[in-house]
Amino acid sequence: MNGTGIKTGFFLLSGLLAFALVGVTLAKLDFFSDRVPYIIGFTVSDGVFGLNKGADVRVGGLSRGSVTSVEPVMGAEGQLVALHAHIEVDPEVRLHSDAVAIKMLPLLGSTAAINFIALGTAGEQLPAGSLIEASPSSGVLASLLGPYNATKADQIVDNIAVFSKFLATVPTEYQTRIVPALENASTVVQDFRTDYSSWRTKISDTLVAADSSAKKLDASLTEVQALLVRNAPKIDASIGNLDTALASANDALKHINQETLGLVDSTLREAESTVDGFGKSMDIVHNLLLERSPDIAETLSNLRTSTGQLKLAAMEVRRSPWKILYQPNSDQIAHENLYESARSFAMAAGDLRAAGDSLRLVVERDPGRYESDAKFREAVQTMVLDALTKYEVAQKRLNDVLLAPAPAGETQAK
Repeated sequence: MNGTGIKTGFFLLSGLLAFALVGVTLAKLDFFSDRVPYIIGFTVSDGVFGLNKGADVRVGGLSRGSVTSVEPVMGAEGQLVALHAHIEVDPEVRLHSDAVAIKMLPLLGSTAAINFIALGTAGEQLPAGSLIEASPSSGVLASLLGPYNATKADQIVDNIAVFSKFLATVPTEYQTRIVPALENASTVVQDFRTDYSSWRTKISDTLVAADSSAKKLDASLTEVQALLVRNAPKIDASIGNLDTALASANDALKHINQETLGLVDSTLREAESTVDGFGKSMDIVHNLLLERSPDIAETLSNLRTSTGQLKLAAMEVRRSPWKILYQPNSDQIAHENLYESARSFAMAAGDLRAAGDSLRLVVERDPGRYESDAKFREAVQTMVLDALTKYEVAQKRLNDVLLAPAPAGETQAK
């Protein structure tokens, strides 16, 4: 191969490369950066009019991608349910779940574009291939209002439609509501005009009576004023007396507050102290009664026994007064010893029963004291042991008398 062929081939290759670069620039293709694909969903009512392959994808009006394809979405029964526009955007564009995309139509021409008026901030960045539902727009009206108000275009149109419907109902409302109201107002005015002649007389009489009453009230007020002027000295004297009485009452209250209340307070304190002392005295008496209850019970038992012995002695003297001067023999002495032993045994048994009753009474009234108070427990034990000792001694005497041999005089007598 000669040098001319090499130059020709090099020239052709350079031309092809230059042509490719120009084509890439014109088609707005960038092979040095990977664009991120997404899907923009449109409703059937909003449509994708003007969106074709290669349509511009903008962010705030700035071109940052393109539409790669527009495909219909069919339902289970074969009906058209949505339209999906597949787009690619620059990797610097970070879309989130609350991104807002609308379809923009130019004022002239039929080629539409997708414009993101908000990229969103909620959550993490959407992964590639995610679906973003497009916000409804109003076509050319949205283009006139600008990207910030594009999302409100449909609401404006709906409001205009609702207002138009309202304007259509105004004539009917006027006939059904306003006209009857005007007729009712006219009837009320006519009735007022008819009744005014009769009302006027009554109103005039009422005003005259009110004027007369006002004059009488003025006269009464004048008389009251004159009465007050005449009795002003007396009123002043009464007010002075009232002030003096109030001052005296104030002094009396101060005296009561400063002196009498102090005395009453000290008296109440002394009474409280007296009540406390009385309560302590009652506690001491109660404790003393509990401590001396065995002695009291023993004393009562002795009194009861002495009373019984006096009663028996009186009965014996009254029945046989001659025994006072009588000298008994050995047989009668033996009987008297047996009687005395039996009587001592009965008295000891009574003392033992009284000691048991006293012990039971103390335990029932104050069960904890018998366990906690050693002195009290010792006194109770001493009382019970003494009663038991007396009982044993009386029992032994009775046994000795019963087991003693009969005296000689008794055998001879028998």
